[in-house]
Amino acid sequence: MSSPRDFEFLSDELSKAGSRVSASTLKRIWGYNRDISSTYRPYKYTLVSLVNLLGYKDLDDFELNYDREQIQSAEFSGDTVMADEIAVGSIVELSWAPDRVCKLSCTDCGVFKVVYSERGRLNAGDVVKFLSLTQNAPLYFNEVVRSNSDETFVYTAGQRTGVRYRIRGIINTGEDSIIS
Repeated sequence: MSSPRDFEFLSDELSKAGSRVSASTLKRIWGYNRDISSTYRPYKYTLVSLVNLLGYKDLDDFELNYDREQIQSAEFSGDTVMADEIAVGSIVELSWAPDRVCKLSCTDCGVFKVVYSERGRLNAGDVVKFLSLTQNAPLYFNEVVRSNSDETFVYTAGQRTGVRYRIRGIINTGEDSIIS
């Protein structure tokens, strides 16, 4: 959070998630405005809005689980599908906290185009690549190419809470094909 634009972006993201918190309030929290007293305390509504955006249920959930965020490794045991097993033309529906939704269309082996995105950093038209999907685990996009530009970046979805997925199409698992 280093420029007024950062605070406006966060305020917009909070608004998309259903909370109204102004950029001015966020600047106060981060101490961006030097004229704010050191005794400033944000309203509970503001704090709850911020922790909800991070995927926590409420302040108690945040306080109980925040320290666990320092864990660098974890095991995931959900169903896994490799990206290159998803047939061209299949639709991958993704969801993760808080209320983020994304739909991808498989355009080539292991290559997907974002056809719909709600409350996330991915935009419709972006092209993404990932190696695998594991139910309830974070999803690491090892390449995101922003539509209408040359911007390329990596992105992790559901880093704290994991991603749920559903595939509408065909999954090729060696000798077998499964219609989902």
